Amino acid sequence: MAGVMVLLPSCGESAHSDHNNNSAHSAEAHAEEEADVHEGHNHEPGSVEAVKEELNENQVLVTSQQMKSVNITTGQPSLEKVSEVVKVFGNIALPPASEASVSPFIGGVVTDIRVIEGDQVQKGEVLAYIEHPDVLALQQDYLKAVNQDKYLEQEYNRQSRLLRDSVNAARTFQRIEADYNNNRAQLQSLKQRLEMLNISAEGVSPENMSSRYPLFAPVSGYVNAVMANSGVYVPAEKEVFHVADYRQVHLDLKVYEKDLPLIEEGQQLTFRPANNSGVGVMRGTVLKKSKRFDTESRTALVHAEITERNDNLLPGMAVVAYIQNGDEAVWALPEEAIVAAEGKHFVFRVVEEPHEDEHALESHVGHEHAEETGHDHGETHDHEEEGEHAEYVIFERIEVMTGVSQAGMTEVVLDDEHLQKASFAVNNAEALMSEMKKGGAGGHQGHNH
Repeated sequence: MAGVMVLLPSCGESAHSDHNNNSAHSAEAHAEEEADVHEGHNHEPGSVEAVKEELNENQVLVTSQQMKSVNITTGQPSLEKVSEVVKVFGNIALPPASEASVSPFIGGVVTDIRVIEGDQVQKGEVLAYIEHPDVLALQQDYLKAVNQDKYLEQEYNRQSRLLRDSVNAARTFQRIEADYNNNRAQLQSLKQRLEMLNISAEGVSPENMSSRYPLFAPVSGYVNAVMANSGVYVPAEKEVFHVADYRQVHLDLKVYEKDLPLIEEGQQLTFRPANNSGVGVMRGTVLKKSKRFDTESRTALVHAEITERNDNLLPGMAVVAYIQNGDEAVWALPEEAIVAAEGKHFVFRVVEEPHEDEHALESHVGHEHAEETGHDHGETHDHEEEGEHAEYVIFERIEVMTGVSQAGMTEVVLDDEHLQKASFAVNNAEALMSEMKKGGAGGHQGHNH
């Protein structure tokens, strides 16, 4: 019995010791698991992910690449007279001086075409060459006239002296004078014809005569039509290229008879393509009303200048425009800037302008230094490409009161002067709301343990 009594405490002591050891190992394992869990949330200070963790529940961070991919743009509120507007239809047009047809002065074979449709060209740029024997003959005639001019000028001066000295008859002098003047007229005519072929008359000599001449772009712009190919013969005055300067596009709007008295020069308007293909609201100003009335459609043409436009506007595109003729101007934002949720209306204000995170700049400098010294920083470079370090913008969601919606613009109540001067997301703000919901409150979703 004594032996048993001695052994029991020993067993208990051993069991207690094993339990303590197991508890210690369990605590260590739990600590390691906690460390592993938190290890993924240790972001570089100043990086995009680190900044996201500091955002509050009404803020959202998007990279410039994200903004570009979903077409998020920023802008400021504007004073608009949206209470009364005249809705009109029209199209994008070019003034006659902003487009030009390129055709040969002398017909010939097209060679060396240097452009295709869609190419941007500058005024005076060579588009192609036209080759024909008549071009060579014209230069030959010019050189003959130049040589004849030198001879006739000398003979004219000689006969003039003889006439003064009464040695020669006046009829002889008059004949030489007529030949001299006729040749000078012929010389000027040939010179002008060479210039119409874009050939410099002063540069023509027996050594450099050519059977071809260049076709130049008469205006700066884009080539929107190429109507010939190399090797084909084109007659004189046949259009070979068409060049247009799209920077000068304007609006040609058809206003119905009943609305004409409401339209005045200087009125502001908003417009967008008729197909409404995701393009934001653009702006313009009424320039003038045409004095011609179309009796069939019962409309008159109104020309409007485009003051804010999209680079994708092309002549001929149909548009819908809203000419503002109300009296009171109110603060307004494009309809795409306002998001309705939970019975409220929200806009997204820019609270931090686009900039690159600090760590990205350091990594970029380090990468350049590695290239100079020959060291490999491939891991850092790959990390940047993954998108953690990139240029970003921070938006803040703000609840607003809205009013009248017209012409793609919605009235918003902005009593705070700072908000009136602030920048907002003016296109596809729905994407910001989705990004905010996806990231949770301030982007902390997944960080609660």
